[in-house]
Amino acid sequence: MAFFQRINWKADGEFLIRTASLLDKGFSLEATISYLSITSPKNHERYEKIIASLALGNSFAYSLQQNGFPEFICSQLHYASSHGFFIQTISETGIHMQRKAEEHNALKKTFQYPLVLFSTVIIVFFLLRIFLLPKFELLFSQLSSDGALGTNFTYFLLEQVPIILGVILLTLFLSISFLIKKQNKKNAYQRAYFYCRIPYIRQFSQIHYSQIFSREMGYLLKSGLSISHIMQVFKSNDSPTFFQAIAKQIIPSLEQGLPLTEAIT
Repeated sequence: MAFFQRINWKADGEFLIRTASLLDKGFSLEATISYLSITSPKNHERYEKIIASLALGNSFAYSLQQNGFPEFICSQLHYASSHGFFIQTISETGIHMQRKAEEHNALKKTFQYPLVLFSTVIIVFFLLRIFLLPKFELLFSQLSSDGALGTNFTYFLLEQVPIILGVILLTLFLSISFLIKKQNKKNAYQRAYFYCRIPYIRQFSQIHYSQIFSREMGYLLKSGLSISHIMQVFKSNDSPTFFQAIAKQIIPSLEQGLPLTEAIT
């Protein structure tokens, strides 16, 4: 996955919903995506790549992941062919992505005002330092020689604060960029484990990943598989790494006779 790769949650969610609708009407998967590639010229090349991947024998989930769809969405689609709720899963993941788009828009609006305000303050301080401060430098030096504390503090604000704010902003940006880049190199389970240890977002992360696990577990149980069989499905090599890691930790607990609730805890 490319660093800073942007996911168009709304458009990708709409693609999945329309795919589910056409499949429900009897279209084949290849014919469905081919039709959507014609009706969506902007994504024509991307959809053609998905069709080419399917033609090579790859699964729908793998083809989507190779073409920029989120890993946690593809992991849900991976098991759709196993539990038999393929069309329903595609539709639900599409709705999920559109809800994500709404959450992202709300989050942007929440942070937009503080970000603009902070940026404006930095720009104003820099303009004062560049254009105004040199003209008053002699005056400030004369006043500071008289020992006026307020004058010294004002001069410090105009001269040093823009640099300090700029350094803080740059450090914050580089730290977040490094953290994201480092996390993108890890597998899905390692990223989930990391996010579930961060204060303030820990509870949201735990709910998010628990929902993904319980959803697939529920569908597979509904299709008639036993818990032990489901764990073996999760543990298989072609399974997403997130589910593989969870299954490898749950299976020993089940073999020791612990109930599923304790094993999951």
